[in-house]
Amino acid sequence: MLVHKLIDRVEALQLDLKGKVVLTEAATGAYVVTPLLAALAGAKVYAFTKTTKYGTAQDVIENTRKEMERIHGRNLDIEFITELTPEIIGKVDIITNSGHLRPLDQDKLKHAKASVVIPLMYEAWEWRDADMDLAYVRERGFSVGATNERHPGVDVFNYLGDMAVKLIFDAGICPYNNKFVLICNNDFGPFIAKVLSKITKSLAVIDKAENKYKYDLESIDWISDFPKIEYSEKYYDAEALIFTAYPFDKTWIGDNPAEISIDAIKSAFKDPLILRYAGDVDCKGLDKSEIRYFPKQVSSGHMGILPSAIGFDPIIRLQAGGLKVGECMLKRETSFQNIPIVELI
Repeated sequence: MLVHKLIDRVEALQLDLKGKVVLTEAATGAYVVTPLLAALAGAKVYAFTKTTKYGTAQDVIENTRKEMERIHGRNLDIEFITELTPEIIGKVDIITNSGHLRPLDQDKLKHAKASVVIPLMYEAWEWRDADMDLAYVRERGFSVGATNERHPGVDVFNYLGDMAVKLIFDAGICPYNNKFVLICNNDFGPFIAKVLSKITKSLAVIDKAENKYKYDLESIDWISDFPKIEYSEKYYDAEALIFTAYPFDKTWIGDNPAEISIDAIKSAFKDPLILRYAGDVDCKGLDKSEIRYFPKQVSSGHMGILPSAIGFDPIIRLQAGGLKVGECMLKRETSFQNIPIVELI
């Protein structure tokens, strides 16, 4: 089934990397698909891997090769590497901003040719300074492009609601017959609300005023404008607060000078449980105030629930979309099927 999904996505995006050299990662779990997608599109692929807490480099290589063997009738040109040599970097046309390759700094990029392009596997507003040395990228004139995840051929944002459901279940609670509050300041909110409003007893939203029109106000309750937390008798006993705020590496909930005070959370809700979808919180402050939160451990700037947590589908779409962004940038294009897919950084 995975093989068919990979081939279908390459065909749907008309992904064509013939004659191109791609440097990406070989990784565990759903991220095994990235080098496979590039190779299915005809690229010569250098797949960099290393040992992490998720598995050894050898495990990753063996697992990826097993998936390669399932793709019959295709000559996939994937070379696994555990060292980023100047010779390899100097050959590539596309470098993905994948985890094993980050940060893309001067030490790595100084060996790249001037025409190299760097696709980001996320939208422009999600930019993270830690991913690459943008000043050096500008100095060298490399093209960097974010992926329009809402392009119909990518369509990753419609998995955001499923991710929220997974986060709820992982926290040991149920959406059915329970009330939830979504606290948000970014584009994730309406996509999360669209799903949760259908399967919960009721859903309230706190978001920026300018985002109000993006929601179906007949299926949700609008409590207040972000970051203001207001008491609502109906949601005082809400099962949980789903929290997502950008920048992800900013501490949003905590003692002053956080945008949302712990006291405001305590005053508005009877026994709050904060589900950390995205955005940093003051864990020590929450512990001191005996406010529950989940997951307990989230690296600063990282999401508390990843697309890979709900399976291969969103990762296939996201990685294929990112590779399509790379192809478009090489062609000096920003649209696919007359719809923007690349946003240059």
